[in-house]
Amino acid sequence: MRGKKRLWENLKLLNPRNLEKEVHIYGYHFSWKSHILLISGTLAGISAVGFLFRLKTICFSIVVAAVLIVLPILVLDMYRKMYEQKRFADAASYMEQMLYSFQKTGKVISALKESREIFDGGAMRQILDAAVFHLEAGSAANERGILGESLRVIEEAYHCTKIHMVHDLLVNAEEYGGEVNESILFLLEDVERWKQRGYRLQAEKKRSHTDNIISILVATMLCAVALYVLDAMKQMFSVRSPVDVFQIRIIQISSVLFILFLLYVFVKSTKNLTDDWLKDTVFHEADYIAKSYDMIAQYDEKRERRKSILFAVPAFLVTIILFAAEKRAIGLVTLSLSAFLLLQHKTGYYLAKKDVTEEMYLALPQWLTGMALLLQNNNVQVSLVRSMGEAAPVLQKELRLLTERLGESPGKLQAYTGFCAEFDLPEVQSCMKMLHAVAENGAGNIRIQMGHLLERVGKMQGMADELENEKTAFRMKLLFSYPVVAATVKLLTDLTVGMVLMLKLLANAGGM
Repeated sequence: MRGKKRLWENLKLLNPRNLEKEVHIYGYHFSWKSHILLISGTLAGISAVGFLFRLKTICFSIVVAAVLIVLPILVLDMYRKMYEQKRFADAASYMEQMLYSFQKTGKVISALKESREIFDGGAMRQILDAAVFHLEAGSAANERGILGESLRVIEEAYHCTKIHMVHDLLVNAEEYGGEVNESILFLLEDVERWKQRGYRLQAEKKRSHTDNIISILVATMLCAVALYVLDAMKQMFSVRSPVDVFQIRIIQISSVLFILFLLYVFVKSTKNLTDDWLKDTVFHEADYIAKSYDMIAQYDEKRERRKSILFAVPAFLVTIILFAAEKRAIGLVTLSLSAFLLLQHKTGYYLAKKDVTEEMYLALPQWLTGMALLLQNNNVQVSLVRSMGEAAPVLQKELRLLTERLGESPGKLQAYTGFCAEFDLPEVQSCMKMLHAVAENGAGNIRIQMGHLLERVGKMQGMADELENEKTAFRMKLLFSYPVVAATVKLLTDLTVGMVLMLKLLANAGGM
C-alpha cells in the first residue's frame, strides 16, 4: 500500500500546480516560467541521447515518458536539499545563540527572545515566536512544566537530539540552579563539532554525486561509440548489408533499458543528497538490531555448534554419494554447502555482533555526552537512571542491566565494566572506569574527572564519525559502479549481436 501511495503522490506532481504547492511547502517558489524552461531543456537533452542511440519512435517515447515522470521528483528533491540544509544551519545557529544568551542571563525566556532576533523570518522565526508566546502565557498542560512545554514546540519541529540535550541543560539550570558554565562551554564545543561533521558528510556526498554523474556520462558515451564502431564495420565487407545495427530490435531494447537504468541511478544518487541532516544516523532497522542483540546475549556456542552439525551432515552424506558416483562437479557444490552449514552459527553470530557494535558506536558518544551533563548536578546512579529515557534503543537493555548490577553491588568496578562487555568497545570500558572513579571519589575533583571523561567521549565521537563516513562513502561508491555494470551488460549484448551480424555478412560474402 505504501508503494502505491508513493507512486500516486509522484504522479500527482506531473500537474505543475501540485508541484508548485509542494515546492512552496519547503519555503521556495517554482514559477511556470521555470517549469517550462526546465521541461524544454530536459526534452532537448533526452532528444540528444535518443538521437545518439538512434532510438525508434516508440522506444524514444518510452524514454521521454520516464524522464517526464521523474523530472518533478528531481525538482522537488532539489528544493528539499536546500530546505534540509537551511534547517541544519538554523538549528546550529539556534543552539549556539541559546547557549550564549543563557550564559549571560540565566533565563530561558530571555535566551529565547534574544535567539529569535537572529532570524529575520522563515520557519525557525515562526517556531521561536510560538515558543515565546506559549512561555509568556504561563499555563502548563502537563507535568513537563511551562518551560518544557514551550521548548517542546521547537523539539517537535526540529527532531534533533542535540536540541533536546541543550534544552534539558537549560531547563535543569533554571529550575534547580547550579554552576553550568562548564557544561555550556562543553555543549558549545559539541555543537561546533556536530556542525562540522554534518557539513563534511554532505560535502562527501556531493563529491560522490559528481562522480556518479561522470560515471553515467562515460558509460553512455562508451556504449554509443561501440554501436557506431559496429555499424561502421559493415563497410569492411564486399557485400553491402542493408541492415542498420542501431535498428536491430535487441539493440533498441537494450538501449532503452540501459538509458532507463542510468536514469534510475541518477535519481537514486540525487536522493542521497536529500536526507534529513538533523536525523541521527542508523545503519540498520531497530527490530533487526534488537533481535541481533538478543541472539548475542543468549548465544550458546555448544548448542549452536550441534545445530550446525545436524544441518551439515545430510549435505556431507550427499557429497560422499556424488563423489562415489563420480559426479565431482555437483559434489564440490554440496561440499561447499556442507562447509557453510557447519560454520553458519559462527557466521551469523559474527555478522550480528558486527552490526550491533556499529550501532553502539553511533549511540554511545551521544549517551555519554548526556551523562557528562547530568553529572554536573547529580550523582552517577541518578544520572544513569535519568539518561535511560534519552538513550538509543540499542543501549536500553545494557543500561537496565547496569543499573541492576549497581543496585546489587554499587561499589564494585565489575558492575561498571560489565557494560557492553560482550562487544569490542575498549573506549567504553575506559569511560565506565571513569564513571566508577567519579562515583567513588564524589565531587571533590569532579572538574578534572569530567575533563578526562569528555576527552574520551570526544575520541569516541571521532571514531563514530569515521565509521559513519566510511559507510556513507561505501554506499555512494557502490552506486558509482552501477553504470559500469550496466555498460558492461550493454556492450556484451551489442557485441554479441554485432558478431552474429558479421558472421552472416561473411557467409554471404563466401557464397558469392
